[in-house]
Amino acid sequence: MHPLNRAARLAVLGVLALATSLQAQSFDVLFRVAGVKGVCQVKKPGANAFEPVLNGKAYPFGTFIRTGKDGEAFILLSPDDSLRMSSSCELSVSEPEGAPAGSNRVVRLAEGKLDVSVRDGLADKALLVETTVAACDSFVGRSTVELRKTRKPAKDKLDLLLLAHTDNGAIHVFGPQFSVPKMKSGSAVRIESSVDRSITRIVNESNDYLVNIDNGTDTPVSLETTTRSTVRICREQAPVGGKLVVSVLEIAPDGKGKGNFAFVLGEPSLNRPNNDLPTLADDHSATGGVTTVTATTPVTNAPPKEESLFK
Repeated sequence: MHPLNRAARLAVLGVLALATSLQAQSFDVLFRVAGVKGVCQVKKPGANAFEPVLNGKAYPFGTFIRTGKDGEAFILLSPDDSLRMSSSCELSVSEPEGAPAGSNRVVRLAEGKLDVSVRDGLADKALLVETTVAACDSFVGRSTVELRKTRKPAKDKLDLLLLAHTDNGAIHVFGPQFSVPKMKSGSAVRIESSVDRSITRIVNESNDYLVNIDNGTDTPVSLETTTRSTVRICREQAPVGGKLVVSVLEIAPDGKGKGNFAFVLGEPSLNRPNNDLPTLADDHSATGGVTTVTATTPVTNAPPKEESLFK
């Protein structure tokens, strides 16, 4: 081989290797807290108490960051990827164990509002935002994720509220037995949940999109939703056999029942009655008027003994 040809080949291989390395490294090796306004504190791994943040400083993974009532801060994952913490917000940032350096980030949002801004072309699983209600990934462009806790919920309200919408881009939201595929720009979803997650209410706030129900088989059930329509999921555990019984109720934007079905998690049997559907006004009981048609044993009102969504 001619020396010049060999040198050119090596140069090409070097460029390809660099491109592969840059693609694997989605973010900077460390994250920084910057743009701090008002009260902002951090608690590093192993520390017993929070301390004032140092603006622009890089912090180790596992650090908790919180803002006060007048606080604000930016979590900088790279020059092109950031998360803006609004007031009264608390979260932690971690790197999954075993992942290549800089490839993945997990943000656990305990409470508050996050404005997410990421570059185009980011890998779907590169950034994961977890909450006690649901998780979000596949971020594109600008999105908002907000978790609220209701101190004294009214009779028809649940304890936890997750709001997710995309301003310019896309986002994927998923939780126990459900997922909302990538929502297009201008879409929004409101997810209400009880603390024990026995009840989840998914409300379409804007645009049309699917809500997929995972019934434990290879084929999820896809529900078409429009603005102001609702999907309600109730979970109960059968006392005999310990299987999880899931009831699903679809409610149209006008508050009338659209469809319902139930299943035992992992079993393919499915039933969707078409009559005697409850209205939104009836949607307050533990079962929401849904008939559990696939359960072979009675169920209790005890919280489901399912594994945590987030490990």
